[in-house]
Amino acid sequence: MNVLSLFGLFVMFAFIGFAFWDQNTNNGIPYGQYIQAQGIAIVAGGAFGAAFLKSSTNDFKAAFALLPRAFKNPIPSSSLIDQLVEFADIARKNGLIALESQQIKHSFLAKAVQLLVDGQKPAVIAKTLEAESEAQAQREKHGATFWSYLGEVSPAMGMVGTLVGLVALLADMSSQEKLTSGMSTALLTTLYGAMFANMFFLPIAAKMRVQSEVEELNREIIIEGVAFIQTGGNPRVLADLLSSFITPDEAKRLAINTK
Repeated sequence: MNVLSLFGLFVMFAFIGFAFWDQNTNNGIPYGQYIQAQGIAIVAGGAFGAAFLKSSTNDFKAAFALLPRAFKNPIPSSSLIDQLVEFADIARKNGLIALESQQIKHSFLAKAVQLLVDGQKPAVIAKTLEAESEAQAQREKHGATFWSYLGEVSPAMGMVGTLVGLVALLADMSSQEKLTSGMSTALLTTLYGAMFANMFFLPIAAKMRVQSEVEELNREIIIEGVAFIQTGGNPRVLADLLSSFITPDEAKRLAINTK
């Protein structure tokens, strides 16, 4: 679990909650004053409707499949390098078939090792893994774009709600009740659009893009590592080769460098 993401949510809601509490305590504004079903419907319904119109079914599925990952830490690249170095040592001593019994959590690495165990040719393994990596990167890009578009369109839907509220307000200015209701819709929809976009949709999209880049780097490391293992090379040389993908501080903490 990504603690910083959860902490960010806590800080965000804590400070906004404090602002609402302060308004309630010092100015007597009830909390319910900030909740209006019509405004939420205009912003949320309009934003998601526009996103659905723009996206394909696969984009929608990718967007929600990736959502939990925004609150999880990806497998560190250094851990994958340690595992690949260990596999290189096992394969060098006992042959590639010995890798079949290894427990592997990373799905891409598991597929790569299975191709090794099956005895596929180096060119076939490289082409298969590169094609899958590229396809996965595209899915993740489209999934992040769905949330990014929600962030872009939410403020616009807030403006739509503002105009709806102003029309209602101007339609009958003699009625105090309609005047208050129209002004409430006009202001709250702008608030909802800004909050939905900047508190949830845009941060989620940005986090997904960063996570996708990390995973893409991890897949690159795996492709390079598997190609090296297939040659039966020295595990120490493999560690040095893959260290170029990570920072010097991370490289110093690799298992092979701490022995």
